[in-house]
Amino acid sequence: MSIILGTYYNSDINLIEGQITNVIADWQDIYEEMILKKLLGYDLYTLYVTDLALSVVGSPTTQRFIDLVDGKEFSFEYGGNTISTKWMGLRNSTNLKSLIAYYVYYNYRNETENFNSGAGQVTSLTENSTKVDVRPKLISSWNKTIDLYGFIPYKSVCNWNENIDTYIHYNKLPSAYNFLLANKATYPEWIFEPIETQNIWGI
Repeated sequence: MSIILGTYYNSDINLIEGQITNVIADWQDIYEEMILKKLLGYDLYTLYVTDLALSVVGSPTTQRFIDLVDGKEFSFEYGGNTISTKWMGLRNSTNLKSLIAYYVYYNYRNETENFNSGAGQVTSLTENSTKVDVRPKLISSWNKTIDLYGFIPYKSVCNWNENIDTYIHYNKLPSAYNFLLANKATYPEWIFEPIETQNIWGI
């Protein structure tokens, strides 16, 4: 059961009504599960889903998962300073900006923008319209996913250690990674999988 609705596909990741219906029906559950398993690790993700299933309204019941979904203020040390900020939550119902929505949007557009034919990879043409390169939009949604997900420098990604005791804060953004790391005693099952930023050249 997803914790976000079609209303999250707005503004910079706007989809029309028919596309939203398609995303909710065929794409959202798949990619929501994928990104949350990367973010939380299999064990914590399984506990999160079990907790979510206890509710008839699609909201968690345990406080640590309520904080993960709905947000919470937190503090951590970075660059010799104490950073006090607020994790807005996976749902972020305040401004409807969720890493889940950005990730789902990226994958939906990436998969449906073109299709495979017997002649190779092609795109459909719409009469009386101009084809616009979708790559800048895709890269923007991907990198906004990472801003909310949590950024690990490329060199650190290559040498990533799954031991939570070796995790460190790399920036002061109110990301899921920084929130979970600041509260690692509350989420002892947490195993984080870094994902890399992208640019228009695919690097």
